[in-house]
Amino acid sequence: MKLIKNSFLFFHIIVILFTPKDSYAQQAIDSLGHYYNLFVKAKGNNDLKKAYLFFNQQKEVHNQKKDTTRLIFDLRILASIEYKFGNLHKSDATAVTALELIEATKTTSNTIEAKIGVLNHLGIVSYELRNYDRALELYDRVLKIAKKPTQINSVYNNKANVYRQKKNYQLSIDEFEKVYHNNLKFDNKLKIARSLDNLGLAKSKLNAKDALPKMLAALKIREEAQNIDELFVSYKHLTEHFTAKKEIKKATYYATKAYEIAEKTKNASYKLESLSLLLNADNQLQVIAFKKLSDSINLVKQKNENMFASMQYDYVEEKRKADEAKLQLAESKLDEEKQKGYKIIYLSIGSFILLSSIFLYFILKSRHKKEKLIEVYKTETRISKKVHDEVANDVYHVMTKLQSKKVIHEGILDDLENIYTKTRDISKENSEIDVTENFNEILNDLLLSYRNTEINVITKNISKVNWQKFSTEKKTTLYRVLQELMTNMKKHSSASLAVLAFNQEEKLKINYSDNGVGCIIKKNNGLQNAENRIKSIKGTIKFESKVNGGFKAKILI
Repeated sequence: MKLIKNSFLFFHIIVILFTPKDSYAQQAIDSLGHYYNLFVKAKGNNDLKKAYLFFNQQKEVHNQKKDTTRLIFDLRILASIEYKFGNLHKSDATAVTALELIEATKTTSNTIEAKIGVLNHLGIVSYELRNYDRALELYDRVLKIAKKPTQINSVYNNKANVYRQKKNYQLSIDEFEKVYHNNLKFDNKLKIARSLDNLGLAKSKLNAKDALPKMLAALKIREEAQNIDELFVSYKHLTEHFTAKKEIKKATYYATKAYEIAEKTKNASYKLESLSLLLNADNQLQVIAFKKLSDSINLVKQKNENMFASMQYDYVEEKRKADEAKLQLAESKLDEEKQKGYKIIYLSIGSFILLSSIFLYFILKSRHKKEKLIEVYKTETRISKKVHDEVANDVYHVMTKLQSKKVIHEGILDDLENIYTKTRDISKENSEIDVTENFNEILNDLLLSYRNTEINVITKNISKVNWQKFSTEKKTTLYRVLQELMTNMKKHSSASLAVLAFNQEEKLKINYSDNGVGCIIKKNNGLQNAENRIKSIKGTIKFESKVNGGFKAKILI
């Protein structure tokens, strides 16, 4: 049951090769392709050494140029070669450096692919170092970002192998089940056989009845495909199964088949594994004891070697980092202090300018609105005074002169009286109002002044409003708006009842309604003026009406 060592390196080489370059850079690309092929299709350690030296040089060049994309690519290849050489701790550290660069880079589809590859590689290294919990954590991180079914399936397979090593066979079976069902969708016979064989072996650890049939079904597919490497794995797993069942003849048969493949392919690794399987199948107590002791000693030796390699690597790395830090510290400390001082000064100046600008903007905006509102009131008052002092008085003077005449048409006097009344009303509607004191009484008097024998006006809760909370501008505006509504009601609605309900909570709500003839809402001068006035004090007013359905207005301040 092999880990799927899918590092997803190819997107990097594609990005680099298809970027437009000059002739000099093209030579570098050709060189990159050559050494990349040495790495991918290495025929031995010499090819790997040449590739390692090349990409180590490339790493230094790209690090100086701050070419992060290519630097990540270099590090990933170096980590893979170090893994192939068996330098697991070095490979782990190189991959971690690549991961740190990816994390600090803007997230794109390419960086996500690179991150998946690095995390998967780190999971494989952790597995080889027998740090199974870390391996599982890394594989789970891959699953959170991987989208491609092949990538996800690879991780499921690797997790299953980790659980098997931890002897948590049920979790191993659960993961291999996912791999098997996904491979059925891909319709790749060898992948189906591989997952079926792995699933069968995991089930055999729990003595499941369907374990052997699955392994034999996988063997049949592999025999039809005549894939030597896949057949070797089947024979090895069947030997393990029958050895555990103490079925010596069958275990020996499949171990022998595995050995024959090792002899045929002249694969030293296969030969060692198959001989180990034959010794296990022999079932002699002394042989079993020898094997257990030998494996135990080798395991301890490997752990000690790993620990020593880790300590040695950590020591070298720490010394190198310490030396670099000492060199950089002397040069950068003074610059850092200067930059820090400049940043504080610039930040302080910038913050002061920004806050001052915001503060000044709001002050000027508020002052402009207030001045505009005051100017409107002054204009209205001036017009009112002019109408009263000049137009109304002149009309009244003409009426007096006409009344002294012996013969005069009464209709003319009536018309003049109507004109006089209108000018007086206009003057009254726009005259100056003192809202600083007893606004409740002033407003109530205004509203009730529209009451007569034909119209009844009712106010609710007006005395409960705390008018001291409102500015002079707001009270004056509200007075004019309600005056506009009441005048509109008296002139046009033919209403017999008007109700104004006041309700003060967080904001002041005023609901006006009458039982007049209603209308289709068209914001003429009167309604538009009311709306503009309310908006000027950051309030809202809504009108509702329909023919023969009365008129409503809702004010919120």
